[in-house]
Amino acid sequence: MTSLFSKITDKISSKKNKTSHLDDIKKKKSKVHYDQAVAYYKREDYENSKKFFEKALYYDPENTDAQHNLKVVNKRIEHIKQEAAEKQKKKDQAVNKTLEKESTNLLNIRSTEERDDRFYFKALRMDSDSSEEEIKERINAEFRKWRTRINSPNIKMRYEAEEMLAIISQARRKLIKK
Repeated sequence: MTSLFSKITDKISSKKNKTSHLDDIKKKKSKVHYDQAVAYYKREDYENSKKFFEKALYYDPENTDAQHNLKVVNKRIEHIKQEAAEKQKKKDQAVNKTLEKESTNLLNIRSTEERDDRFYFKALRMDSDSSEEEIKERINAEFRKWRTRINSPNIKMRYEAEEMLAIISQARRKLIKK
């Protein structure tokens, strides 16, 4: 009986050793991924850092350093996204302000009787001695630009886009000879 008992205990202990050996391999892999994540973090490559912290946690979910650093990286990524969104918002506001001034000046002339060729050249920001091909290209470019703004969430921008599209349409009829 003792020999049977010793055989069973030997098998059990060998299984424990195998699992601990696998655990050691997983911990080593986790350590390698953790070190790579830290290296990416130092280079300010937060997306790759995040991936490698996640891989480190895949192999060792109890790695508290990786858990903490993953939270830090996620906060950093979120902060960068917010900064980019704010920067884009400021840029859009500046562009809208400039366009608003330009379009307000053009839209002040209401009736089409008052509009002559000079008005359309000014609306298209062109010289009056431009060739017909240049006029066509400019009209198409302005049309594309204002066409995208017609779907703006800003009501004033939509109104200006509608007005400018009407002016561009009139300029096309008036300036381009068929």
